[in-house]
Amino acid sequence: MNDEEETVENTTAAVRDALAGGEVNVGKLERFASMFGGGLLAGAGIRRGGLSGAMVGLAGAILLHRGATGHCHVYGALGMDTAAGGAAPPRQPGATRTDTEAGGVRVEASITVNRMAEELYAYWRDFSRAPSFMDRIISVRPLDERVSHWTAEGPRGRTWEWTSEVTEDVPGRRIAWRTLPGSDLPNSGSVEFTPGRLGETTVRHTLQFDPPGGVVGQAIASAFHQMPENMVQDDLRRFKTLMEAGLAVAADDGDDAHYI
Repeated sequence: MNDEEETVENTTAAVRDALAGGEVNVGKLERFASMFGGGLLAGAGIRRGGLSGAMVGLAGAILLHRGATGHCHVYGALGMDTAAGGAAPPRQPGATRTDTEAGGVRVEASITVNRMAEELYAYWRDFSRAPSFMDRIISVRPLDERVSHWTAEGPRGRTWEWTSEVTEDVPGRRIAWRTLPGSDLPNSGSVEFTPGRLGETTVRHTLQFDPPGGVVGQAIASAFHQMPENMVQDDLRRFKTLMEAGLAVAADDGDDAHYI
């Protein structure tokens, strides 16, 4: 399958999912924005023509359908609903979010853990352990000391994959990373471990999602733009519980646990 055929196949799947019926789960402001943006994209696609124009037009059709029906398939798959009064779910305390100029989103959250910074760093730095506290992460496969391949859970049983490269590594204090080209979900971030009193450590996690291109990319970006600060803060809380208990559970299905 060549790149053009793969693009058409991915677009077809995205359109089929996006146009699936369902209950209203999109707020009024979002519906208006979808109608407006969809109309602009549809017009641009018609003017452009060809395959690229068809792709833009399909993206516009999806947004128009989203605005007209008030149903977003991605929201439905992830259990999201902004239709109640047009309000979004409450943000988790201790987390902040900033929308970037490029259309991405930057999230920062922190938490205090009653363990030494060096211990917390060592556990986090072994990226294969990420699924033990990061809810959406299915697996992480280290490729070498700095590069690892990540697989995350997506809507309707789909998976998103990316390859991440460590850009900064200060033992016991800080890890920073970014994804490599070709990743399904481009992102970058860092985690810092700041020692406090009596063996406490402040863990500060910063994560930035950069929207990938295309119709499929828009759906992924929409999923992660819906309160990503809650996701990051919840991951930190699981990390705190795990590290303070000193007990790492392999899975929620009763697998054997081991002490760290």
